[in-house]
Amino acid sequence: MSGSGRNKILQRIPLKVIYICIIVLAALILFVIKESSGYNIVEYYIGTDKDITPFRFVMLSDLHDTDVTHDNNKALLASIDNIDPDFVILAGDMITSYKNRGRNPERAYDFLKNLAAAHKVYYGLGNHEQRYMAEPERYPERFERLRKVAAEAGICLLSDEYVRIDDRRIGIYGFNIPIENYKRAVSVHLDPAIISDRFGKVDKNDFNILIAHHPGFFDEYASFGADLVLSGHLHGGIVAIPGIGGVISPQLKLFPKYDFGKYEKDDTTMIVSRGIGWHSIPIRIFNKAEVVCITVGPKRGIQNGN
Repeated sequence: MSGSGRNKILQRIPLKVIYICIIVLAALILFVIKESSGYNIVEYYIGTDKDITPFRFVMLSDLHDTDVTHDNNKALLASIDNIDPDFVILAGDMITSYKNRGRNPERAYDFLKNLAAAHKVYYGLGNHEQRYMAEPERYPERFERLRKVAAEAGICLLSDEYVRIDDRRIGIYGFNIPIENYKRAVSVHLDPAIISDRFGKVDKNDFNILIAHHPGFFDEYASFGADLVLSGHLHGGIVAIPGIGGVISPQLKLFPKYDFGKYEKDDTTMIVSRGIGWHSIPIRIFNKAEVVCITVGPKRGIQNGN
């Protein structure tokens, strides 16, 4: 169609209709910007019959070296300080292993240093950190840099490693999910024995926390015997439909089963974070980024819920 033809069509459209379309489009853009900005603080209570001192911690996942609050993440750090947690757990993908896309891991490292200056931090790996390890030719010395930053900041980096907080009787396991289990558009089986093979049996007297970045293998995590599993990875499905859930996973699966929130199987609870940052698609709809605050205490007399 020629330019003159399009102009004739536009001239036939009432000016009022054009104004309404402009207003609706502007409102839609503002809505998406609002939904994609900021974050919520989401709280969960996990009840346990184990003889432990109650504790509270913050969980973050999927920062992806994003400046969430456009102030070098100072407001995000202040939000965590206000919660006053006993410690902080990072459930992976604090950096982004993409090259030449304007990503800057030093922004994440600055955040890690500032966070660790005020709080004890336990850091499990996601697929992006694992890619640093799996592809050293593509990301030369990147994992060494991450490990050095963590060590100098006093962060406990858990790469298929376990640590026990003796005075609280808490066990924290950082499980590196095999990198092939992150492949897109395919279903990859996870051998349920792999976790026990790496860590042995859990101490049933402790409260055991498993950091497992990908939530899609909840049955296998529950078989391991963790009391609490912490996951992220799916970014809440990017777009969430109220009453239905997240729309798509990074593996390009529609309506993933474990998109965000709290799940239970036998004696295991899994908390899946919507994430705090973004990488490829900087859009969230009905799916606000979040800081997760988890309190663990006695089950009796307390409603175990969100």
